Amino acid sequence: MKIRVLSESDCRASIDMSAAIDVQAEAFRLLAANRSVEGLRSFAVSETPPGVAIFNPCFLLGGAGYGIKVVSDFYDNDKRSIPRMSALVALFDGTTGYPRTVMEGGYLTDLRTGAGTALAARYLARKDSRIVTIIGAGRVARNQLEAIAAIFDIKTVFVSTRTESRGQDFIRRMRERGGRVPADIRLTSSREEAIRQSDIVIAATTSTEPVIEGRWLKPGTFVASAGAYEPTAREVDTETVVRAARRVIDSRKDCLSHAGDFILPSKEGVLDLNSVAEVAELASGAVNGRQTDDELTYYKSIGVPIQDLITAQHIEQRALALGRGIEIDIGGDEP
Repeated sequence: MKIRVLSESDCRASIDMSAAIDVQAEAFRLLAANRSVEGLRSFAVSETPPGVAIFNPCFLLGGAGYGIKVVSDFYDNDKRSIPRMSALVALFDGTTGYPRTVMEGGYLTDLRTGAGTALAARYLARKDSRIVTIIGAGRVARNQLEAIAAIFDIKTVFVSTRTESRGQDFIRRMRERGGRVPADIRLTSSREEAIRQSDIVIAATTSTEPVIEGRWLKPGTFVASAGAYEPTAREVDTETVVRAARRVIDSRKDCLSHAGDFILPSKEGVLDLNSVAEVAELASGAVNGRQTDDELTYYKSIGVPIQDLITAQHIEQRALALGRGIEIDIGGDEP
């Protein structure tokens, strides 16, 4: 039995952000068409050292393959000068069940998260959006900006982060990427002032308390939250969610069970969860996106397993075509 191993550099060489946005549209259409079976997302919590392992399985009907992504989020890694989060994706043949490919999953996760936000923004943001505020300065935030810049003519970006050094590192990395990312990226000392000017506001933080307040948002703003994923944590306040004319999530099953952004307003009695749509419904045309320039719109994502699976399968196919990765014989063929 042979499996292919793909490194982060192999994955990066096999897909870019523009392609990843189209791949997310494919993934959500499959979700809308009930072509996938998503296993229950599960969490294994470690107290010493503090952290959590997240298991995301997904199976495509008709023998089209299945896979699982394992994400580790270990909170003390910052003290070790290594990233908090790491991930691995395993793909299996849909007919035989044999393992086929193993790949580094951190780049894939960042890529599909940013691309998912950009896909939602296609339907929910104003086409003339030019000013963006990014809250957070980590790898998720970087990919959020790259994705938004891929589909909008962004002119100015404000960055709000905990420390100036992280903000300067964010600016340096984004300018090195070039492409459609604007040169005008500025650190802001006033998150409120930046948000009040912005057409698009994106939170990509580990905060458990709101970093966006609804009273700061001008009419017509598109807001996205790609960080908090626990029932008691949220990046936007209740007013943001209540003001939004369009409330969209990546998965009812996952978001409405794990995202405090919706759970807490619902418990407060000010949000009807039936008013929340899935991005799959936008992608399939089942529900409408933005209707007027003045509408406030909101998108919350915590990641859907089919995004990981379809993105990984595209990376696998392109890596094979490019001759990327190494093949290992792991045995196990004896009947």
